[in-house]
Amino acid sequence: MMKKILLSITLLIAMAISVHAQDIELYWNGEKLPDTVGIYGDAGGDFELVFEAYVKNTSNHKLEIAAARNIIQAVDETDNSFCWSGSCYSPMTDTSSANHDLILPAGQMSSDPPFSGHYSHGQKSGETMVKYTLFERGNEDNCDSVIVIFKYSLTSVKDNIFDGVSISDAYPNPATNKVNFDFKLAGVNSATVNIINLLGSVVKSADLVAGVNKVSIDVADLPQGVYFYSVVANGNIYQTKKLIIK
Repeated sequence: MMKKILLSITLLIAMAISVHAQDIELYWNGEKLPDTVGIYGDAGGDFELVFEAYVKNTSNHKLEIAAARNIIQAVDETDNSFCWSGSCYSPMTDTSSANHDLILPAGQMSSDPPFSGHYSHGQKSGETMVKYTLFERGNEDNCDSVIVIFKYSLTSVKDNIFDGVSISDAYPNPATNKVNFDFKLAGVNSATVNIINLLGSVVKSADLVAGVNKVSIDVADLPQGVYFYSVVANGNIYQTKKLIIK
């Protein structure tokens, strides 16, 4: 009887692992993409910033793969859209249609990058964050995602409007109770750190005061998960990076 119970438990664990297995992976230049990617542009560059990715089926059976987009934060008066499996969608579309799914054989990587995210900045400075997910049609848990930070600046590096701003990475990261930032401000009228969830909502915010040089934000009441923090100086986004809350 005990052997049968142990066998049943083992089978249940194996089934759970199978159900939640991730058979889809995103690649660029032969390397698996990290969970966050930055695409940057400035004055004199292209009017559109583009992110591209190859997709790999790591399973032992063919997959029908679809694409989805989730806008976390966007600069006003800008547009973003995506193309998938030979079809490009309007800025109003968040999920690809079923008749445009990519059929990828077992163990294969796409020969061309079938996915691209397009950001039309309209010469508006700032950062737009978009989460792209490629998933198995009918099994959305079998997926891979990447968050792309599109950043455009009207000024070139030598004329950077943030020359008077210096701020450390968030620490500790991952954070449990508090997250800290060290900073220096010169020639900046106002600066703020915003903590943003994956839905694009600002869940915490703190002003940076010149001469103080350090700010701490209480995050003990935030649910565990992935967040981002944006540093805004003089009304412009200085940087956006990932923060983990445990």
